[in-house]
Amino acid sequence: MALSCKKGGLVHIRHDDVADEWRHLCGTALSFGRVEREPRIFSSVGRRAREVGTAADTPATGDIDGMQTTEERGDAGVHGFWQRQRTAIFDVRITDTDARSARGRDYTKVLAAHEKEKKTKYLQSCLQMRKDFTPLVYSVDGIAGWEAHNAERKLASHLAAKWGRKYSEMVYYVRVRMALRL
Repeated sequence: MALSCKKGGLVHIRHDDVADEWRHLCGTALSFGRVEREPRIFSSVGRRAREVGTAADTPATGDIDGMQTTEERGDAGVHGFWQRQRTAIFDVRITDTDARSARGRDYTKVLAAHEKEKKTKYLQSCLQMRKDFTPLVYSVDGIAGWEAHNAERKLASHLAAKWGRKYSEMVYYVRVRMALRL
């Protein structure tokens, strides 16, 4: 119950701990000046799309020159993570793979569904702003989704290059640090 109850605060604390750890590790690997807390994911929808009704799905906060913008935010923005001179936006989600809504489904499919949901919601907006988007989906048991697993490996390669350590040691280091926050 405490793993899935949204009222007790445990879910939010766990989410914030994982996001903080990810930002810390990215800052250690690249530079703390390259890491941003809660970057905006700008999504703009033109006047014609609003008339049709597609903009009703997102919470609007402003209307600038016929473009409606949203205040959606990621959990971390890291400049130069996947590519040089390009910012990557990371958004964390912690999910209970044993919840009633996921019963009878393989945990990998549950994690993949959450990743797909995040990418459907944010990927287009990020690509329009020339940013990369990566969902960091974890189960409450500490299992990383496919995208999070790949991001952890890339982070480990950045750390290995900076510290002059073996890549395999850094993969283990990153996974342990992230698992301790879950």
